[in-house]
Amino acid sequence: MSKIKALPPEVVAKIAAGEVVERPASVVKELLENALDAGSGSVKVEVQGGGRKLIRVTDDGEGMTAEEALLSLKRYTTSKIDSIEDLFALRSFGFRGEALSSIAAVSRMKVVSRKGEEISGVEIILEAGVSPASKETGCPPGTSVEVRDLFFNLPARLKFLKSPGTELSHIGDILAKTALANPRTRFHFFHDGKLLANFPLREDPSARLVEALGKDVAGKMFPFQYRQGELNVHGFAGEPGLTRSNSRGIFLFVNRRPVRDRLLNHAVMEGFRNLIPKDRYPVAVLFVEAPSSEVDVNVHPSKWEVKFSDSETVHRSVIRAIRGMLEDTPWLKTPEQNRGVEVLREASGAYLPREKEVSFPHSWPGSFREGGRKEGVEDLRESHPPISFLGQVRETYLVFSSPEGLILLDQHAAHERIMLEKVSEDFSRGRVSSQSLLLPEVIELTPAEAKITEEHLPDLARVGFDLEPSGVRTFWIRSIPQILAEEEPLNALREMIKEIASWGEGADLERSFDPLLKMLACRGAIQANRPMGREEAHALLSGLQKCRFPSHCPHGRPTMLKITYSDLEKMFGRK
Repeated sequence: MSKIKALPPEVVAKIAAGEVVERPASVVKELLENALDAGSGSVKVEVQGGGRKLIRVTDDGEGMTAEEALLSLKRYTTSKIDSIEDLFALRSFGFRGEALSSIAAVSRMKVVSRKGEEISGVEIILEAGVSPASKETGCPPGTSVEVRDLFFNLPARLKFLKSPGTELSHIGDILAKTALANPRTRFHFFHDGKLLANFPLREDPSARLVEALGKDVAGKMFPFQYRQGELNVHGFAGEPGLTRSNSRGIFLFVNRRPVRDRLLNHAVMEGFRNLIPKDRYPVAVLFVEAPSSEVDVNVHPSKWEVKFSDSETVHRSVIRAIRGMLEDTPWLKTPEQNRGVEVLREASGAYLPREKEVSFPHSWPGSFREGGRKEGVEDLRESHPPISFLGQVRETYLVFSSPEGLILLDQHAAHERIMLEKVSEDFSRGRVSSQSLLLPEVIELTPAEAKITEEHLPDLARVGFDLEPSGVRTFWIRSIPQILAEEEPLNALREMIKEIASWGEGADLERSFDPLLKMLACRGAIQANRPMGREEAHALLSGLQKCRFPSHCPHGRPTMLKITYSDLEKMFGRK
């Protein structure tokens, strides 16, 4: 082993740069943060070759004097902190004093800056972070940082960059995140001279959603908020039908700083549990605001990661915020009736006997829940026209006429949602309601399944199956879940045992009972291709209306579709 020695300054600089600058998007992130810390109202981002050839960020912020500009290019120089105590009361984005010096160490850089009160500005040019040459120059107030030939002196790092298109996509993500958190700043994004994105100044943060996330989110994102003491959780989340194949639709911010955080990501996913398919991800923009003393942002050089002093409270608050919005199902609410709706309603009502109609709230199904009336909402059951059952399509889909249009109900998905919420509530109280068998049945398992079953007998009892060993591989079934009383319970039990066996020995059923409850709900629910009468259909609609999350089944499929009279008029060319 060689002797210990001090590394040359240029090697130290490149190592530090490697911690901060991973790819072109890392450069854009650091320069955007500096621009925002400088109080910029407008920021222009220009890149060429996916950021390999050129990155230029120009702002109209405070600017720097010649002396400050030269000092900013040295390591550990910053205007953001003065002492170690400042690290625990941060209000700025950048603070480490490494960004400009690290970027300069692996590029050819030019910095042009001018303070507003100065007559002229300064231009500094340096290569690989050494021998800066400065001169006086004319320029508008603010700062422009130009980074050319990124990693030109680090070919090993350069070869790990992806295609220009991929790198450009990462830059676009960074800009979108920054724009979402800073609606009162204007952003322009150019690539090879072409305008790719424009984020005008917005007073309302929700106006940035379509600009940052795409047109497919229009009208499908809804606000949420939850406060606990000084902790404020707020943002926007999409309806359960708006999903992505990966987690790139989840945007996380802590004190306006974009972060990657497994705790927050898990909380967002938990908020949508049992509402979207297991292989899909929701779309959400989450802002967590907490006192600086409760958040450690000094975890990683790139400042992507954070730590909370009370992570459990943060996690719980995020789930409550999102679930609260989803329980309200705002995407199912419709605007007030118009004249055309009234005419159509009267015409459709002529075909149905009045005594068979059932009244529901105008804003169904978001206004009323089981257990009472929501605060501030009038009971509109008597004052609003009824919902009428029109019929059944393919013995699977139920069609209702409402004052706002048509409601199409998937009878299996709707009943599955009702069943899941019932068994989940029972389970949370101790165990799922069960029914004893007059004559116990016998089930025979493989040796491996029998071992797992015996290990989890108390847990299976909690989901309604009471089993008693009757040999090495056989068990007596003493009772079954009540919702399977009219079904074939043995098949459901075998499915559950296979699910438990797949977890392996020692699995914790308490943390993994969701798939089992879904199996019960699916088995116990009304199936497709089953005729239903008017009273059954209304009872199903009424039961769904009382659910906390009526819009989607446990697998993430919609329980209903609403076609408004306005939609019908467009379909038939009346609009």
